[in-house]
Amino acid sequence: RSKYQRIAEVLQGGTGFGGGSGGGEKGKFQFWVRSKGFRLGNGTREATKMGQVVVYVPVKTGTGADGLSEPEGISLKRVAVVEDFFDIIYSMHVESSSEPGKAPKHAGQKKTYRAIAETYAFLPREAVTRFLMSCTECQKRMHFNSNGLEPKESEPPSSLVSGIIDYNMPLTSTYLKQMKLRVMNSQEQ
Repeated sequence: RSKYQRIAEVLQGGTGFGGGSGGGEKGKFQFWVRSKGFRLGNGTREATKMGQVVVYVPVKTGTGADGLSEPEGISLKRVAVVEDFFDIIYSMHVESSSEPGKAPKHAGQKKTYRAIAETYAFLPREAVTRFLMSCTECQKRMHFNSNGLEPKESEPPSSLVSGIIDYNMPLTSTYLKQMKLRVMNSQEQ
């Protein structure tokens, strides 16, 4: 958050160092901010009311990872701050139902990450994966029985599996089953 605030300060015409001494560091930081193309924006009404500035960064657009082609060019995406990752991911992951009595829907990993990537920059896929691994509603859908082959409703998710999961891999039930089987095999040996 402090770096985000320093970037905003530079964009507003300040030094980005809160009046402290830094000599050449001030110039280097200002150059870095300008070279990355950071820009100030209005953001949401809530952020503006609270006096927060919103920082955007230009991102090249082209053919996405899913193979769908987008118009080539540059779009501005809001800079995600680490301290806000949870709130950002939660808001994109949990879709509120328009019906008052209906429970909110939980999007999957791909849908959640796509929604985040359309709006935010600098929020890694690993953060989304870690969030989903701790989402209690999503864990309920991924329960496994002791042999790891079939879902079972009454058994909580295995804590053994979470220690060896590669969070950079897409989360699929097949991947989780393989990891659980690997843990079980290593324990037997």
